[in-house]
Amino acid sequence: MSVAVVRSLRGRLLLAVLALAAVVLLALDTVVFVSLRADLLDRADTSLRGVQTQVVQQIRNGRPPARGLAADARMLGVSEYFIEIRRPGGEVTPLAPGLRDPGAAPPRVPRTSADAAGTPVTVPAEDGEGPGYRLLTRALPDRRGTLVTAVPLSSVDGTLHRLLLVEGAATAGALVLLAVSGLWLLRRGLRPLESMARDADAIAAGRGGLRVAPADEDSEVGRLGLALNTMLDGQESTQARLRQFVADASHELRTPVTAILGYADLHAQGALGDPAHLGRAMNGITDEALRMRRLVDDLLLLARLDTVRAPERVPVDLAKVAQASAGAARAADPRYPVALETGGPAVVEGDGEQLRRVVDNLLGNVRAHTPEGTRARVAVAVADGWARLSVVDEGPGIPAESLPRVFDRFYRADRARGGHGSGLGLAIVAAVVDAHGGRVDVAAGAGGGTRVSVRLPVTGSG
Repeated sequence: MSVAVVRSLRGRLLLAVLALAAVVLLALDTVVFVSLRADLLDRADTSLRGVQTQVVQQIRNGRPPARGLAADARMLGVSEYFIEIRRPGGEVTPLAPGLRDPGAAPPRVPRTSADAAGTPVTVPAEDGEGPGYRLLTRALPDRRGTLVTAVPLSSVDGTLHRLLLVEGAATAGALVLLAVSGLWLLRRGLRPLESMARDADAIAAGRGGLRVAPADEDSEVGRLGLALNTMLDGQESTQARLRQFVADASHELRTPVTAILGYADLHAQGALGDPAHLGRAMNGITDEALRMRRLVDDLLLLARLDTVRAPERVPVDLAKVAQASAGAARAADPRYPVALETGGPAVVEGDGEQLRRVVDNLLGNVRAHTPEGTRARVAVAVADGWARLSVVDEGPGIPAESLPRVFDRFYRADRARGGHGSGLGLAIVAAVVDAHGGRVDVAAGAGGGTRVSVRLPVTGSG
């Protein structure tokens, strides 16, 4: 398996599955091996105890201990035995020598009978090369010596060896089968991801309008596709708005630049020789330059709000902000009466200058888009943990079809309201309010005109 395959998701998943399966199979093989070995040893121990019981019973009955022992021992399920009596004086008496293999080395008997008395133990052959033995010793009645009984473990070892071969072959076959089937299943299961990757490469190569597939709620891959498509839709929408924003900004800047260039061209042609004409041209240049500066300032403010979403957080009394803005609006143009209604302090956390810009823009819209003499009312109140600011005018109002778009940048509904502006005033209001964790809405006033409502969380409301 190449390094690239191992590093791939398919390779890592396959290796993980194979490793887990190998651990499980090896554990199962171990359990089977240990269980079978214990069972075989238990059978050998049972035959040893049976032989010893038979010998002791014959001794107690005064019969020769070896009489009929060979036949009885074979009936216990084992064909070979090593049986002998070790006398206290050191004499060794073999019993039923026909049950043992003459060419096999005898077992290594423990030096003291206490080492194996009553409990079967596994011992090696005397020469250390032959098969091991299962050995059991027992003291004979009347201190006649120690009965030593052992059975060779050659059959047990052979059975366990064959089991190991079978388990090894079965485990290897199972892992190979699992690897083949797992690779096929992983390829089939990851095929949607490969298709999604190809679609993403095509989108990255500039083929706009494409979407990844599958994209559904039926699987994890499908939900990933839905999330990616949602992200792509958002990116395309953002790019479209950015292109429109740049186009609108260019258009708005081109108008004052064109006017300034026109005045400069008139001056170059000598058409402004009259001091009165020259004065009007200079005033026009100043007006257009100021208009261009306001537009650039608005664009910079919007860019700053888009980049830094969290404004400076200090306690600000929205009622005092509204009072200062209403006074400035009256001074700026007394022809537009402004009434102020406050119900006491309305302290919020935020940037005082930006919040002042909100009220100034709303009152500036009244002057820019309503006839002379239009009255406006600014109200500030606190309710349910929110500071509520509303600006209501008695102008001609905004067409219902334009209400959903009034907060879009550079959007103007001038045909209904008249006046001039960059179309950024309400966009700035919406951006500032959003940065302060609030909400702004616009609707038709109860008696006509327009009502703009701003809600901001008061200090301590979260």
